[in-house]
Amino acid sequence: MKNRQEIVEKIETLSRDSDPAFQINTNEVLATYQHLDENRTNITIKILSILGVIISVLSFLGALFSLNLLDDKLNLIICGSLFLIIAIYCIKKYNSIIIDTASITSYIVGGWMLIYGIDTDHINNILILCLVINLSTLAIVQRYLISLLNILCIIYALIALISYNTDHLVWIALMNIVLMVALMYVLMQEALLLSKRNIMSTIYQSLRIALTLSTIATTAYIVLSHFKTYETYDNNTAIALYTLSVAYSVVILYLVRKIIQKFDNRMANKSILIYILVILILVSTIINPGISGAIILILLCFYYQYKFGLSIGIIALLFFLWHFYYNLNFSLLTKSIFLMLSGFVFLAIYYVINSKKINNEKI
Repeated sequence: MKNRQEIVEKIETLSRDSDPAFQINTNEVLATYQHLDENRTNITIKILSILGVIISVLSFLGALFSLNLLDDKLNLIICGSLFLIIAIYCIKKYNSIIIDTASITSYIVGGWMLIYGIDTDHINNILILCLVINLSTLAIVQRYLISLLNILCIIYALIALISYNTDHLVWIALMNIVLMVALMYVLMQEALLLSKRNIMSTIYQSLRIALTLSTIATTAYIVLSHFKTYETYDNNTAIALYTLSVAYSVVILYLVRKIIQKFDNRMANKSILIYILVILILVSTIINPGISGAIILILLCFYYQYKFGLSIGIIALLFFLWHFYYNLNFSLLTKSIFLMLSGFVFLAIYYVINSKKINNEKI
């Protein structure tokens, strides 16, 4: 969009070609583009400004500590509350990357001060306070960055509560399955959620990113925890690992079925072969559900065209494949042979797909 007239022409064209019930707020669209133009600056200036804001807030906090103003818990509670209120007000009132950065930094510092001042002896109370603060903030303001921070804090406060109150890692695995199902629902029902025009539609982008990151991060935590205690063979980690593998396998088969149905009859005659290949991959990697979790992310985000999630899935797949290869109880020669064979298999799969494609298709 180069100028105001071009934007107006695009809106008129879209309105003319759309359903009569479809309405566009022209003034709000123009105001949004004007704000983007006014705040478009060099990326280097943005980075330096953000770093400067963070350093300034932390320096102010250091000055409060050096003056012994935060030695008393009452002072911590008062200062923390003020930091939180000012941060939330600025985020809700202004729309600038510099103010947002300063406000989020103040929000984090204020939350820490308030929690530290109220209770530092009981972990459960600290985590519950985190939940209350983040849920309250999420209900008050739904800006992108602060919503992402709040959702991540809510998810991991719940996971921390589970981890602290039980020694069974299987509960975290079940929580991770819930996160994966929630991510699937959010991606599958994107149009419905955005059309509701409520708090869910406002925080949709933040929720989608938070679920993507937390799902793959929690999967990595479970996998790494299992292999860390592998020599002692902790049954809790083993049960969690295989629970996650079975659940992920079911989800992958479901996604493969949806993808096959999308291609109608073009893949129907090869569906049995595809299912067999998928099952063989899942069985061979059952001790590392990180691989199947990354495959779910890739299939899901590819199907619903979510580029960020697809990128995270590919990076996660490479990491988990490396971890799987590194932890195989084979000699280096045997590992090398397996690596070469897997390379030949993937080359063969690529050759088969490339030879069977329609002339106007591209891979």
